[in-house]
Amino acid sequence: MQIVASIFASLVGVFSTLCMIVLLAAGLANAKPPQIQQGKWMMWGLLIFQILVLTGAIWLMVKHKPWPAAAVGISPLVVVIALIGILVVTEW
Repeated sequence: MQIVASIFASLVGVFSTLCMIVLLAAGLANAKPPQIQQGKWMMWGLLIFQILVLTGAIWLMVKHKPWPAAAVGISPLVVVIALIGILVVTEW
């Protein structure tokens, strides 16, 4: 049951990252070139972070540590929520 929780947490992290990438791409439709560059960097940063998180979560699952794997797997959701808050406050 614990491994199911860590897999579900990792899937939530992947889904939240994909949603944020789509949201950023949609927001760049009518942006100026500097904002487009910032958006691309944010998308690449999120993608690299997600790959690192999935690697860490899988490694922890292999080492039979499902609860730390769940915490690592859900961490992109926290990052996405913080990024949305920052982008709303700065009116990006």
